[in-house]
Amino acid sequence: MFYIIMTEIERYLATNPAVKPSVVGYLMTDDGHVFLGLRKKVSLGLGLNLIAGIGGKVGDEEEFENETNEEALSREINEEIGVKILHFKKVAEVTFLFPENPQWNQFTTAYIIDKWEGTPQEKEKIQPVCYPIRKLPVEKMWEDNKYWLPDLLAGKILKAKFLYNNDGKTLDEYYKQFVKTF
Repeated sequence: MFYIIMTEIERYLATNPAVKPSVVGYLMTDDGHVFLGLRKKVSLGLGLNLIAGIGGKVGDEEEFENETNEEALSREINEEIGVKILHFKKVAEVTFLFPENPQWNQFTTAYIIDKWEGTPQEKEKIQPVCYPIRKLPVEKMWEDNKYWLPDLLAGKILKAKFLYNNDGKTLDEYYKQFVKTF
């Protein structure tokens, strides 16, 4: 006889929770900086006043219900900071799980944006801020960022899953795997 030991992530996913698709972009400059966004206005209380990548949900409104991830990325970046994406690359698939706040569950596709038109502008929901890649403000970000964002910004491609504790702020468990390509 043998036993299958499930991780907390596997146990939660076995309940088939709803997980919304979303996208996030990281605007990388040629001189080793990245644009992140201070979240000033959020839906469902998700990450208010935290610094994060810039993006949003895929197909979250009726007029966008059939959009692709790439279309959502372009739309969200333009809506959030007023720039037009010219070139990007898919670099990660990350699942964020919040058992106590299942409306926050997301399957996020992450992109590095290395060419865009326009200057990032502060809008109603986001204040774009440029940081040196080597000095990310992890103390002002979701806790998961310190475990995967430096790898992503260093050029690694990955898949990851993060399970948050009941407080919705600290991690219970995480898993990450580096992959060659998508």
